[in-house]
Amino acid sequence: MQNNQKELEETIDLLFIEQEVQKNILYQTIEKIGEVKEFALLKLPDLIKNLKKVCSIYKVTLDDATGRYLVESCGTSMQELINELRKLIEYKGENGIITTKDIDLLCIKQIQAVIFDLTDSLGKKETKKAMEVYGSLIANKEPVQKILVTLYNHFKKLYSIKIAREYGADIAAAMNLKPNQMFLVNKYKMQADYFKTEELRKILEELVNLDANYKIGLIDLNIGIEAILCRYCSK
Repeated sequence: MQNNQKELEETIDLLFIEQEVQKNILYQTIEKIGEVKEFALLKLPDLIKNLKKVCSIYKVTLDDATGRYLVESCGTSMQELINELRKLIEYKGENGIITTKDIDLLCIKQIQAVIFDLTDSLGKKETKKAMEVYGSLIANKEPVQKILVTLYNHFKKLYSIKIAREYGADIAAAMNLKPNQMFLVNKYKMQADYFKTEELRKILEELVNLDANYKIGLIDLNIGIEAILCRYCSK
């Protein structure tokens, strides 16, 4: 028994995947008899630092602003960022300089990044551009139901900002962002300024009603989303 215990003590690694570390009795026990290592999600400065390091290996230049744009466009998963970076490095070649235009040309943007572009167009009342951005999502075969849910969650964050400001609450907490998404707060705040609180509430209501009517066969989801986008672009 003692030999088995010794072998276990020398070889066992326990992996816990949690949104936040709960320093409960189990955590305290493991910390007491073993070693605890936390591998937190990388935040924006660390992500950019790693991306620049990869670029330097191939003698390609990536500045901080462009690195930030790449993260905003492609998300915070290091594996996905590396996949997109490989395309950019291959495209630019040795001594090349990666630009935001290169990212727009070559990289697959996450749906959330495209929704940011779409909301910018809505806020600026640029109907044609908004429909082009929406059309790009459809062309890339994003499921319409997923687009609806992402739109709803995005506008819910903008609405949360408005309510948090009215009541003096912490905006970041109200938006329920992950620690490695905090760099997006200012971007959300800027977009919230495009809309009035009542306008955001109505958009959310229309998206909920659209979902309900779609599920009982009263409206085509694609047509319904286009109608809402046009309505709030034209005001």
